Amino acid sequence: MMCEHPEWIPACIELNDSGGDWKKYLEIVYQRYCNDLVFHKVQFLDGFVAVRKMPETDGKGYGFWHCISEGHEEQQRIPDMERCKRIGWIRAIIEHAKDVDCWQNLRGSERNHLLWYKEQYLVIIAERKAKTEGKKYYLLKTAYCTTGTKRVETLRKERDSYKKTDAAPKDGV
Repeated sequence: MMCEHPEWIPACIELNDSGGDWKKYLEIVYQRYCNDLVFHKVQFLDGFVAVRKMPETDGKGYGFWHCISEGHEEQQRIPDMERCKRIGWIRAIIEHAKDVDCWQNLRGSERNHLLWYKEQYLVIIAERKAKTEGKKYYLLKTAYCTTGTKRVETLRKERDSYKKTDAAPKDGV
């Protein structure tokens, strides 16, 4: 069964696009990430979305690795092919926030914006203020496929709770 996507969702980047060569594939995915989010800033609400660059691993910024890998221990995260191939979805979902489920939550004192495409792919952006000018911007925290019944149920509950009260739940539901 083929999943239909609107025209604004880019095609997935497949490992076959690099002839099955992981190093080439990683460079293709990284180039897309840089083109979409580093070299050409994306606007969200009243500010731009920044990405975390430090610490770098293999010459690639922290934010990139966080968007293409999974795991609880930062040093032991492993690449996730489903995240890799959808790297181009991040910018598209931010630009089309009005077309996806959006809500906010609080993690500690940090306000996050969650953008959920078809209950399949989640982009999380944190509100920040620049230290020097005090100007608001957003920081891309992560993006991932929402697989697993428990994860989807938890996100649905948080989203629905937010929409009922129109307020950001603190530290989860």
